Amino acid sequence: MITAHLFTQENTTAPIYSARTDMPTIKFTTEAQLVNLFEGIFDRNISKNSTGLLAEFECGDGIADIVLYELRKGWKNALVLGELPPRWVYALHKLPYRRNFTTDDFVLRTSVTRNTALQILDSYTKLGFCERKNKTDTWLKTKQPRQLVNQIYAVEAKLRHWKKALTQAVRYRDYATQSWVLLDKHSIKPAVENIEQFKRLNIGLAAIATSGDISTYLTPKPLAPKSDLRFWQANAEIARNLFLRL
Repeated sequence: MITAHLFTQENTTAPIYSARTDMPTIKFTTEAQLVNLFEGIFDRNISKNSTGLLAEFECGDGIADIVLYELRKGWKNALVLGELPPRWVYALHKLPYRRNFTTDDFVLRTSVTRNTALQILDSYTKLGFCERKNKTDTWLKTKQPRQLVNQIYAVEAKLRHWKKALTQAVRYRDYATQSWVLLDKHSIKPAVENIEQFKRLNIGLAAIATSGDISTYLTPKPLAPKSDLRFWQANAEIARNLFLRL
């Protein structure tokens, strides 16, 4: 798991994770500096074959500073999700498979106008998920969409305001299998003193020092995301990002 590499000090082959007691504790000056250092550690030490990192990740629950993800086997077959607006991927997932439905059925499911429904269904059809029966008002879903990630780790980074970070990290559990708070190690003490709140909410707590040392104080249990809708939306956001890179 990604978190096993980035949020523990078990990896002795990467000195950047090891505590450097010979260096004084220096504060980060900005959250961006903290996030950039974390991203650099990821880029240098984590294989990109089946993992990835996105910054400033938006999925309807605020903007996570960092999202780490693990790709499923055969994930490239699911990249087509990246060609759909993320908000319409879950609606596609919920359509009955190999059963006829009408435009009005879709309108009732999604609470959109008929014209919008036709545009959405047309996009599903162009990508091979649906077909329209002889230009009638009847449609058939012929292919199921696939998720391309099975693990998502959302990270809220703050210099010192652990309460704000914790509140936001809880929201990310809608789509994340694990949610973490990452603080400046210089200011970690108040959060550690209140670690019971993190335990109660199953939110991870870690700190990063300007030296590159990452310390873990609580690892959350991996759980299914709270919202199936948000998890599909997150998959689509990740797919869109990967699709644009390839």
